Amino acid sequence: MGRNLIYKLLGALVFVVAAVLWILSLTVPETFGFFSLAWAGVLLCGGLGLIILLQGCFQKNISTLKKLKIWFGIALIVCAILCLVSAIAIPDSLVLPIISIVITVGLVITIIATAGVKWDEGDNHKFGYKNYHERKAEEEKQNQENSETK
Repeated sequence: MGRNLIYKLLGALVFVVAAVLWILSLTVPETFGFFSLAWAGVLLCGGLGLIILLQGCFQKNISTLKKLKIWFGIALIVCAILCLVSAIAIPDSLVLPIISIVITVGLVITIIATAGVKWDEGDNHKFGYKNYHERKAEEEKQNQENSETK
């Protein structure tokens, strides 16, 4: 079973729920008549945004990829908020503060999920790392010492 199976399954279920609610809004308008294209956008963008956000937080990837997934998830959540604005009557004065709160929460989640690492550090940033020329010189010195002792 793949590591990404749960995320793919949840993403597919979000699409299934949106499609079922859409069909129900057409066939049973007295009960599900509230469901419109704007609500489908809220459901799809919000659900996929949360899934990608969780994937970015909990998967073990390089920090750049984690940050990319988290910010893509935040962007989808912002799109869900914009769809929600058109679905229900949220005053225009509240839209930008809500979006700014979502973006700043995304920044905090990014810092927490990547533990503040700007990029993945390679071996050359670790203490005691020797580059190719230093290793080669050390190897030649050791070979020379081995040949002198014989």
